[in-house]
Amino acid sequence: MPRATRLTLAAAAAAGLLALAPATTAGAAATAPPGTGWTLAFNDEFNDTTVDTAKWNFRTDVKAYSAQRAQNVTESGGALSLNLKKEAYGGKDFTGGGVISKKKLRYGYYETRAKINDGAGWHTSFWLMAGDGSTTYPADRRTEVDGFETDSINPTKTSHNVHGWRGPTTDGAVHYGSGHYDTGLDLRDWHTYGFDWSETSVKFYIDGALKYTAPYTPDKGMHDFTSVWLTSIAYGTVPDASKLPSAAQFDYVRYWQRDYYVDNDGPGAYGYATSGTWQRSSLTGWTKDSPVDYACAAGAKATWKPNLRAAGSYEAYIRKTASSTGGDPAAKVTLDNGGSVTTRTLDERSGSSGWVSLGTQTYAAGTGSSVSLTASGTGCAHADAIKFVRR
Repeated sequence: MPRATRLTLAAAAAAGLLALAPATTAGAAATAPPGTGWTLAFNDEFNDTTVDTAKWNFRTDVKAYSAQRAQNVTESGGALSLNLKKEAYGGKDFTGGGVISKKKLRYGYYETRAKINDGAGWHTSFWLMAGDGSTTYPADRRTEVDGFETDSINPTKTSHNVHGWRGPTTDGAVHYGSGHYDTGLDLRDWHTYGFDWSETSVKFYIDGALKYTAPYTPDKGMHDFTSVWLTSIAYGTVPDASKLPSAAQFDYVRYWQRDYYVDNDGPGAYGYATSGTWQRSSLTGWTKDSPVDYACAAGAKATWKPNLRAAGSYEAYIRKTASSTGGDPAAKVTLDNGGSVTTRTLDERSGSSGWVSLGTQTYAAGTGSSVSLTASGTGCAHADAIKFVRR
Protein backbone atom coordinates (compact mmCIF):
# COMPACT_ATOMS: atom_id res chain seq x y z
CA MET A 1 0.00 0.00 0.00
CA PRO A 2 1.45 3.44 -0.91
CA ARG A 3 2.75 5.45 2.02
CA ALA A 4 0.35 8.32 1.34
CA THR A 5 -2.58 5.92 1.40
CA ARG A 6 -1.39 4.50 4.73
CA LEU A 7 -1.11 7.96 6.25
CA THR A 8 -4.61 8.83 5.07
CA LEU A 9 -6.02 5.62 6.53
CA ALA A 10 -4.11 6.13 9.78
CA ALA A 11 -5.54 9.64 10.15
CA ALA A 12 -9.03 8.35 9.52
CA ALA A 13 -8.54 5.53 12.01
CA ALA A 14 -7.40 8.01 14.65
CA ALA A 15 -10.60 9.92 14.10
CA GLY A 16 -12.65 6.75 14.55
CA LEU A 17 -13.84 6.71 10.93
CA LEU A 18 -12.56 3.24 10.01
CA ALA A 19 -14.08 1.17 12.76
CA LEU A 20 -16.56 -0.53 10.42
CA ALA A 21 -14.80 0.11 7.11
CA PRO A 22 -12.93 -2.50 5.05
CA ALA A 23 -9.30 -2.89 6.04
CA THR A 24 -7.84 -1.95 2.69
CA THR A 25 -8.58 -1.43 -0.96
CA ALA A 26 -8.56 -4.75 -2.82
CA GLY A 27 -5.54 -5.08 -5.08
CA ALA A 28 -3.45 -2.41 -3.32
CA ALA A 29 0.21 -2.60 -4.37
CA ALA A 30 2.75 -4.12 -1.98
CA THR A 31 5.55 -1.66 -1.33
CA ALA A 32 9.00 -2.92 -0.38
CA PRO A 33 10.75 -2.07 2.91
CA PRO A 34 13.58 0.51 2.99
CA GLY A 35 16.76 -0.40 1.15
CA THR A 36 17.46 -2.20 -2.10
CA GLY A 37 17.24 -5.77 -3.25
CA TRP A 38 14.03 -6.79 -1.49
CA THR A 39 11.69 -9.15 -3.32
CA LEU A 40 8.22 -10.09 -2.14
CA ALA A 41 8.43 -13.85 -1.57
CA PHE A 42 5.26 -14.63 0.42
CA ASN A 43 2.07 -12.70 1.07
CA ASP A 44 -1.66 -12.83 1.62
CA GLU A 45 -3.71 -9.68 1.12
CA PHE A 46 -6.85 -11.27 2.65
CA ASN A 47 -9.02 -10.03 -0.20
CA ASP A 48 -10.98 -13.28 -0.60
CA THR A 49 -14.17 -14.47 1.08
CA THR A 50 -12.60 -17.53 2.70
CA VAL A 51 -9.22 -18.32 4.24
CA ASP A 52 -6.73 -19.78 1.76
CA THR A 53 -6.11 -23.19 3.35
CA ALA A 54 -3.35 -23.88 0.82
CA LYS A 55 -1.38 -21.19 2.67
CA TRP A 56 -2.64 -21.47 6.23
CA ASN A 57 -3.29 -23.89 9.06
CA PHE A 58 -5.69 -22.87 11.83
CA ARG A 59 -4.73 -22.50 15.47
CA THR A 60 -6.62 -25.20 17.40
CA ASP A 61 -4.94 -25.44 20.81
CA VAL A 62 -6.52 -24.86 24.23
CA LYS A 63 -4.54 -22.40 26.33
CA ALA A 64 -5.11 -19.97 29.20
CA TYR A 65 -8.78 -18.89 29.15
CA SER A 66 -9.75 -19.93 25.62
CA ALA A 67 -9.95 -22.73 23.11
CA GLN A 68 -9.01 -21.77 19.56
CA ARG A 69 -11.36 -22.67 16.71
CA ALA A 70 -10.99 -22.65 12.95
CA GLN A 71 -14.61 -21.45 12.74
CA ASN A 72 -13.58 -18.21 14.45
CA VAL A 73 -11.34 -17.18 11.54
CA THR A 74 -13.10 -15.38 8.70
CA GLU A 75 -12.05 -13.32 5.71
CA SER A 76 -14.09 -10.52 4.16
CA GLY A 77 -13.89 -6.82 3.32
CA GLY A 78 -10.15 -7.04 2.72
CA ALA A 79 -9.33 -8.27 6.23
CA LEU A 80 -8.71 -11.45 8.17
CA SER A 81 -10.83 -11.42 11.33
CA LEU A 82 -10.03 -13.47 14.42
CA ASN A 83 -13.45 -13.55 16.05
CA LEU A 84 -13.43 -13.58 19.85
CA LYS A 85 -16.41 -15.08 21.63
CA LYS A 86 -18.02 -15.91 24.97
CA GLU A 87 -18.56 -19.54 24.13
CA ALA A 88 -18.17 -22.83 25.99
CA TYR A 89 -15.84 -25.07 24.01
CA GLY A 90 -12.97 -27.42 24.78
CA GLY A 91 -13.43 -26.98 28.51
CA LYS A 92 -13.10 -23.18 28.31
CA ASP A 93 -15.65 -20.37 28.50
CA PHE A 94 -14.16 -18.36 25.63
CA THR A 95 -12.90 -19.05 22.11
CA GLY A 96 -10.27 -17.32 20.01
CA GLY A 97 -8.40 -18.23 16.86
CA GLY A 98 -5.54 -17.74 14.48
CA VAL A 99 -3.71 -18.87 11.37
CA ILE A 100 -0.22 -20.33 10.90
CA SER A 101 1.53 -20.31 7.53
CA LYS A 102 2.28 -23.66 5.93
CA LYS A 103 5.26 -22.10 4.20
CA LYS A 104 8.44 -22.09 6.30
CA LEU A 105 10.50 -18.89 6.15
CA ARG A 106 13.76 -17.59 7.54
CA TYR A 107 15.66 -14.28 7.30
CA GLY A 108 13.96 -11.27 5.72
CA TYR A 109 11.48 -8.47 6.36
CA TYR A 110 8.01 -9.33 7.68
CA GLU A 111 5.08 -6.92 7.85
CA THR A 112 1.41 -6.80 8.73
CA ARG A 113 -1.22 -4.14 9.36
CA ALA A 114 -3.45 -4.91 12.29
CA LYS A 115 -5.89 -3.68 14.91
CA ILE A 116 -6.69 -5.31 18.22
CA ASN A 117 -10.13 -5.72 19.78
CA ASP A 118 -11.78 -3.47 22.34
CA GLY A 119 -12.26 -5.06 25.76
CA ALA A 120 -9.89 -6.66 28.27
CA GLY A 121 -8.69 -10.23 28.29
CA TRP A 122 -7.25 -10.92 24.83
CA HIS A 123 -3.65 -11.41 23.71
CA THR A 124 -3.14 -10.62 20.01
CA SER A 125 0.16 -11.20 18.25
CA PHE A 126 2.08 -11.35 14.97
CA TRP A 127 4.97 -13.77 15.38
CA LEU A 128 7.21 -16.52 14.02
CA MET A 129 7.78 -20.01 15.39
CA ALA A 130 7.75 -23.63 14.25
CA GLY A 131 4.50 -25.54 14.49
CA ASP A 132 1.12 -26.09 12.88
CA GLY A 133 -1.14 -24.43 15.46
CA SER A 134 -2.14 -27.56 17.36
CA THR A 135 0.21 -26.60 20.21
CA THR A 136 2.61 -23.81 21.11
CA TYR A 137 5.10 -26.38 22.42
CA PRO A 138 6.10 -28.39 19.32
CA ALA A 139 9.16 -30.63 19.43
CA ASP A 140 10.91 -28.51 16.79
CA ARG A 141 10.37 -25.24 18.67
CA ARG A 142 13.57 -23.21 18.43
CA THR A 143 13.48 -19.54 17.43
CA GLU A 144 10.46 -17.39 18.28
CA VAL A 145 10.27 -13.81 16.97
CA ASP A 146 7.38 -11.67 18.23
CA GLY A 147 6.62 -8.81 15.83
CA PHE A 148 4.14 -7.54 18.39
CA GLU A 149 2.35 -8.93 21.43
CA THR A 150 -0.48 -6.78 22.74
CA ASP A 151 -2.84 -7.40 25.66
CA SER A 152 -6.17 -5.70 25.09
CA ILE A 153 -6.40 -4.62 28.73
CA ASN A 154 -3.60 -2.13 27.86
CA PRO A 155 -4.46 -1.03 24.30
CA THR A 156 -1.55 1.41 23.98
CA LYS A 157 1.16 -1.03 25.10
CA THR A 158 2.98 -3.78 23.24
CA SER A 159 6.24 -5.76 23.26
CA HIS A 160 8.74 -7.18 20.78
CA ASN A 161 10.75 -10.28 21.61
CA VAL A 162 13.19 -12.93 20.47
CA HIS A 163 13.12 -16.25 22.32
CA GLY A 164 15.49 -19.17 21.93
CA TRP A 165 13.74 -22.39 22.94
CA ARG A 166 15.15 -25.92 23.03
CA GLY A 167 12.13 -27.95 22.08
CA PRO A 168 8.81 -28.20 23.93
CA THR A 169 10.21 -27.30 27.37
CA THR A 170 11.51 -23.99 28.67
CA ASP A 171 14.76 -25.53 29.91
CA GLY A 172 17.76 -23.47 28.83
CA ALA A 173 15.62 -20.88 27.06
CA VAL A 174 17.11 -17.45 26.43
CA HIS A 175 15.18 -14.24 25.86
CA TYR A 176 15.63 -10.74 24.44
CA GLY A 177 12.80 -8.24 24.63
CA SER A 178 11.68 -4.65 24.58
CA GLY A 179 9.56 -5.05 27.66
CA HIS A 180 5.89 -4.09 27.67
CA TYR A 181 6.10 -0.41 26.72
CA ASP A 182 3.65 2.37 25.94
CA THR A 183 3.66 3.11 22.21
CA GLY A 184 1.68 6.34 22.54
CA LEU A 185 -0.75 4.87 20.00
CA ASP A 186 -4.22 3.39 20.29
CA LEU A 187 -3.60 -0.11 19.00
CA ARG A 188 -7.33 -0.64 18.53
CA ASP A 189 -6.81 1.47 15.39
CA TRP A 190 -4.96 0.25 12.31
CA HIS A 191 -1.16 0.28 12.59
CA THR A 192 1.64 -1.27 10.55
CA TYR A 193 4.08 -3.65 12.27
CA GLY A 194 7.28 -4.86 10.66
CA PHE A 195 10.50 -6.58 11.61
CA ASP A 196 13.77 -7.24 9.81
CA TRP A 197 15.17 -10.61 10.88
CA SER A 198 18.82 -11.17 9.97
CA GLU A 199 21.50 -13.61 11.04
CA THR A 200 22.68 -11.27 13.79
CA SER A 201 19.69 -9.15 14.89
CA VAL A 202 15.97 -8.43 14.65
CA LYS A 203 14.80 -4.83 14.17
CA PHE A 204 11.20 -4.06 15.09
CA TYR A 205 9.12 -1.23 13.58
CA ILE A 206 5.69 0.33 14.15
CA ASP A 207 4.33 2.57 11.38
CA GLY A 208 7.83 2.68 9.89
CA ALA A 209 9.56 3.87 13.09
CA LEU A 210 12.27 1.66 14.60
CA LYS A 211 11.19 0.73 18.13
CA TYR A 212 13.60 -1.96 19.30
CA THR A 213 16.61 -3.97 18.13
CA ALA A 214 17.31 -7.40 19.59
CA PRO A 215 20.53 -9.35 19.01
CA TYR A 216 19.87 -12.66 17.31
CA THR A 217 22.07 -14.96 19.38
CA PRO A 218 19.51 -17.13 21.18
CA ASP A 219 21.46 -20.39 20.96
CA LYS A 220 24.19 -22.02 18.89
CA GLY A 221 22.90 -23.11 15.51
CA MET A 222 19.40 -21.62 15.77
CA HIS A 223 19.07 -20.49 12.18
CA ASP A 224 15.87 -22.42 11.66
CA PHE A 225 12.87 -21.96 9.41
CA THR A 226 9.64 -20.77 11.04
CA SER A 227 5.97 -20.20 10.26
CA VAL A 228 4.08 -16.91 10.48
CA TRP A 229 1.45 -16.86 13.26
CA LEU A 230 -1.45 -14.35 13.42
CA THR A 231 -3.36 -15.15 16.59
CA SER A 232 -5.60 -13.89 19.38
CA ILE A 233 -6.33 -15.88 22.56
CA ALA A 234 -7.86 -15.16 25.97
CA TYR A 235 -4.85 -14.64 28.18
CA GLY A 236 -3.64 -12.68 31.19
CA THR A 237 -7.02 -11.85 32.67
CA VAL A 238 -10.55 -13.21 32.27
CA PRO A 239 -12.09 -11.50 29.22
CA ASP A 240 -14.67 -8.75 29.62
CA ALA A 241 -17.75 -10.59 28.33
CA SER A 242 -19.68 -7.32 27.93
CA LYS A 243 -17.41 -6.45 24.97
CA LEU A 244 -18.03 -9.74 23.15
CA PRO A 245 -18.31 -10.82 20.45
CA SER A 246 -15.41 -8.84 19.04
CA ALA A 247 -12.47 -9.37 16.69
CA ALA A 248 -8.79 -8.71 16.13
CA GLN A 249 -8.12 -7.98 12.46
CA PHE A 250 -5.22 -8.21 10.00
CA ASP A 251 -5.17 -6.32 6.72
CA TYR A 252 -2.35 -8.33 5.09
CA VAL A 253 0.86 -10.20 5.79
CA ARG A 254 3.97 -9.86 3.59
CA TYR A 255 7.48 -11.30 3.59
CA TRP A 256 10.37 -9.90 1.54
CA GLN A 257 13.69 -11.66 0.96
CA ARG A 258 17.08 -10.06 0.30
CA ASP A 259 19.77 -12.52 1.42
CA TYR A 260 19.95 -16.13 0.22
CA TYR A 261 21.17 -19.17 2.12
CA VAL A 262 21.53 -22.72 0.83
CA ASP A 263 22.10 -25.53 3.35
CA ASN A 264 23.08 -29.16 2.93
CA ASP A 265 19.76 -30.43 4.30
CA GLY A 266 16.33 -29.27 5.46
CA PRO A 267 14.20 -26.58 3.78
CA GLY A 268 17.29 -24.63 2.74
CA ALA A 269 18.74 -27.49 0.67
CA TYR A 270 16.67 -26.63 -2.42
CA GLY A 271 19.85 -25.91 -4.46
CA TYR A 272 22.24 -28.48 -2.99
CA ALA A 273 23.67 -31.45 -4.91
CA THR A 274 26.67 -33.75 -4.65
CA SER A 275 28.69 -36.00 -6.91
CA GLY A 276 31.01 -38.74 -5.72
CA THR A 277 30.73 -40.35 -2.30
CA TRP A 278 29.50 -38.15 0.55
CA GLN A 279 28.40 -39.16 4.04
CA ARG A 280 26.91 -37.47 7.08
CA SER A 281 29.46 -36.59 9.76
CA SER A 282 29.06 -36.34 13.53
CA LEU A 283 30.02 -32.64 13.39
CA THR A 284 27.27 -30.11 14.05
CA GLY A 285 26.60 -27.80 11.14
CA TRP A 286 25.60 -24.16 10.90
CA THR A 287 21.98 -24.98 11.71
CA LYS A 288 20.93 -26.80 14.86
CA ASP A 289 20.52 -30.59 14.61
CA SER A 290 21.99 -30.47 11.09
CA PRO A 291 25.26 -32.39 10.67
CA VAL A 292 27.58 -31.57 7.78
CA ASP A 293 28.40 -33.90 4.89
CA TYR A 294 31.96 -35.11 4.27
CA ALA A 295 33.90 -36.72 1.45
CA CYS A 296 37.45 -38.08 1.52
CA ALA A 297 37.94 -39.22 -2.07
CA ALA A 298 39.61 -36.81 -4.49
CA GLY A 299 37.17 -35.22 -6.91
CA ALA A 300 34.03 -35.61 -4.79
CA LYS A 301 32.07 -32.39 -5.23
CA ALA A 302 29.27 -30.57 -3.38
CA THR A 303 27.46 -27.73 -5.16
CA TRP A 304 25.07 -25.07 -3.87
CA LYS A 305 22.89 -22.99 -6.24
CA PRO A 306 20.99 -20.04 -4.75
CA ASN A 307 17.83 -18.82 -6.46
CA LEU A 308 18.43 -15.06 -6.46
CA ARG A 309 15.07 -13.32 -6.82
CA ALA A 310 16.70 -9.97 -7.68
CA ALA A 311 19.82 -9.00 -9.60
CA GLY A 312 22.38 -6.94 -7.72
CA SER A 313 25.60 -6.84 -5.76
CA TYR A 314 26.05 -9.75 -3.32
CA GLU A 315 28.91 -10.95 -1.15
CA ALA A 316 29.18 -14.74 -1.37
CA TYR A 317 30.33 -16.91 1.53
CA ILE A 318 30.99 -20.57 2.18
CA ARG A 319 30.71 -22.09 5.64
CA LYS A 320 34.02 -23.62 6.70
CA THR A 321 34.03 -26.63 9.02
CA ALA A 322 37.44 -26.83 10.70
CA SER A 323 38.82 -30.20 11.80
CA SER A 324 42.45 -30.20 12.90
CA THR A 325 42.75 -33.98 12.66
CA GLY A 326 40.83 -34.91 9.52
CA GLY A 327 39.94 -31.78 7.58
CA ASP A 328 40.97 -31.29 3.97
CA PRO A 329 43.86 -28.77 3.90
CA ALA A 330 43.49 -28.17 0.16
CA ALA A 331 39.79 -28.36 -0.68
CA LYS A 332 38.95 -26.38 -3.82
CA VAL A 333 36.17 -23.79 -3.71
CA THR A 334 34.79 -22.69 -7.08
CA LEU A 335 32.54 -19.65 -7.48
CA ASP A 336 30.71 -19.64 -10.82
CA ASN A 337 28.97 -16.34 -11.57
CA GLY A 338 27.06 -17.10 -14.75
CA GLY A 339 30.14 -18.56 -16.42
CA SER A 340 32.71 -16.26 -14.82
CA VAL A 341 34.67 -18.68 -12.63
CA THR A 342 37.08 -18.06 -9.75
CA THR A 343 38.73 -20.65 -7.51
CA ARG A 344 40.49 -20.68 -4.18
CA THR A 345 41.85 -23.19 -1.68
CA LEU A 346 40.01 -23.78 1.59
CA ASP A 347 42.20 -25.11 4.44
CA GLU A 348 39.91 -27.01 6.81
CA ARG A 349 42.74 -28.29 8.94
CA SER A 350 43.66 -24.93 10.47
CA GLY A 351 41.79 -22.04 11.99
CA SER A 352 38.19 -22.15 13.23
CA SER A 353 34.80 -22.91 11.76
CA GLY A 354 32.86 -19.98 10.32
CA TRP A 355 31.88 -18.06 7.20
CA VAL A 356 34.62 -17.44 4.62
CA SER A 357 34.05 -14.59 2.18
CA LEU A 358 34.38 -15.31 -1.53
CA GLY A 359 34.15 -11.63 -2.48
CA THR A 360 31.48 -9.26 -3.75
CA GLN A 361 30.21 -9.29 -7.32
CA THR A 362 27.18 -8.31 -9.36
CA TYR A 363 24.88 -11.25 -10.06
CA ALA A 364 21.91 -11.78 -12.34
CA ALA A 365 18.60 -12.98 -10.93
CA GLY A 366 17.90 -16.71 -11.07
CA THR A 367 19.96 -19.84 -10.59
CA GLY A 368 22.89 -19.04 -12.88
CA SER A 369 25.44 -18.78 -10.06
CA SER A 370 26.85 -21.48 -7.81
CA VAL A 371 29.47 -22.34 -5.22
CA SER A 372 31.12 -25.77 -5.22
CA LEU A 373 33.53 -27.54 -2.91
CA THR A 374 35.80 -30.30 -4.29
CA ALA A 375 37.78 -32.69 -2.11
CA SER A 376 41.53 -32.91 -2.78
CA GLY A 377 41.87 -36.40 -1.31
CA THR A 378 44.22 -35.17 1.42
CA GLY A 379 41.91 -35.47 4.37
CA CYS A 380 38.12 -35.09 4.23
CA ALA A 381 36.25 -32.07 2.84
CA HIS A 382 33.11 -30.89 4.68
CA ALA A 383 29.98 -29.46 3.03
CA ASP A 384 27.59 -27.36 5.12
CA ALA A 385 26.15 -24.10 3.73
CA ILE A 386 26.68 -21.02 1.57
CA LYS A 387 25.09 -17.58 1.58
CA PHE A 388 24.74 -14.57 -0.74
CA VAL A 389 24.34 -11.34 1.24
CA ARG A 390 23.04 -8.22 -0.53
CA ARG A 391 25.50 -5.30 -0.48
